[in-house]
Amino acid sequence: MMNITRRAVLAASLMLGLLPNVALAHDDQHEIIHLMKGMFDTPENPLSVEPVVVVGDNAIAGWVQGERGGRALLWRVDGQWKIRLCSGDSLKDPKLLESANISASDAATLAAQLAAEESKLDPAVLAKFSSFEGTMMIDPEAGHQGHKHGSSTSP
Repeated sequence: MMNITRRAVLAASLMLGLLPNVALAHDDQHEIIHLMKGMFDTPENPLSVEPVVVVGDNAIAGWVQGERGGRALLWRVDGQWKIRLCSGDSLKDPKLLESANISASDAATLAAQLAAEESKLDPAVLAKFSSFEGTMMIDPEAGHQGHKHGSSTSP
């Protein structure tokens, strides 16, 4: 009986030690979804953001809006998430992520986490992510309003 109690206490201690990290990752995901929806979501053309993977101060988020989709590369600047660029399949490549000044280890981790999360998605959603052609740089200084002008509100 003593072994079970010790194991239970050890397991509970480990879980409690991990909970802050899990909570922080969830908060980051929520902030990123909120940011992207605030910038691009409209009642007539809602934005879906999933998956969101976060490693340190970098993240990749998949998005779908109507028949379009893609992936966004984000970074945390002064505690705030900002979109750096939008692209398609190129954001699955750790070498491209490294060229965006992400460390090799973080780039590899981001790519691996993205692959794991995307493996759970419907192939039709993945096809929309892949349909984004080229790379669209986002001006982090433009703020939310800077991206709403023009005929397209998609990322």
